[in-house]
Amino acid sequence: MLTRVDPELELDFVREFSVRGQLENLSIDNRRERIRIAIYTQQLMHKPFRDSGIDYATAYQRCYKQPLEMRRHPRPKPAPENTGERF
Repeated sequence: MLTRVDPELELDFVREFSVRGQLENLSIDNRRERIRIAIYTQQLMHKPFRDSGIDYATAYQRCYKQPLEMRRHPRPKPAPENTGERF
């Protein structure tokens, strides 16, 4: 789960892609995933993001600290830490 997000940029993304409040009530991870898909389906990766002077891919990376990448499968989750306890 993401813990650090740029709230200003995320709010701009929500304003840009929200339809009838669909993005407002989601978790950060679900919102990030829907925004990523919207950027790809609308082919906005290299288009200017609002009046910021950067493109959508750069804004996404600054907001979520992850590159905008097209995946067909979800990113693998890290393995749980081994604490040495046996059950």
